[in-house]
Amino acid sequence: MSLHYSEQDTERVREAERAAGLAPNPSGATMYPAPTQASSRNNPLALGMIAMGVLMLVARMSQLQVDFEAGMVLFTIASCFLFFSFWKRIYGLLIPGCILAGLSVGVTFVDITDGVSVLWGLALGFLSIKFVGQALFGTRGSWPAIPAVILFAVGILVAATNLPGLFAGGLVWLPLLLIGLGLYLGWGRRIA
Repeated sequence: MSLHYSEQDTERVREAERAAGLAPNPSGATMYPAPTQASSRNNPLALGMIAMGVLMLVARMSQLQVDFEAGMVLFTIASCFLFFSFWKRIYGLLIPGCILAGLSVGVTFVDITDGVSVLWGLALGFLSIKFVGQALFGTRGSWPAIPAVILFAVGILVAATNLPGLFAGGLVWLPLLLIGLGLYLGWGRRIA
């Protein structure tokens, strides 16, 4: 690789910079695009909603019993399967690794969701088998989608039967709604 540049190379780079609007023009002024001002009309409201949602979520989480230990044990076992699956490129080890990883997420939040998170965590594990298998191993099978859909549907049924208890006992949705709405408004959206 040569470290010597010709005048033609330098001129070609300057022309590309001028075309992109990043180089100084002949008058000496830079042609950087002017920074746009975000609408500050909703920013205090958005920040207030995000802060209120985070405070409500922290207060609610401090009252709940989240079982991190069981989730971490399952995730540690899953990481062993996933490590050897990725290292030795063995698709068969991906299957228990993804199922245990999804189950570890579900078991962690089982007290908050009255068991729905276990079903949805397993569904997430099966979906990850499908997508990671396609991306890294080139498998085209759709068999993991079948148990994922079934587990997700059963989870919806369990959530629907526990709906009054889920909203009354675990007001986790209101803080998440406030945080989401605050983020939506914070990106410059205007209230009508």
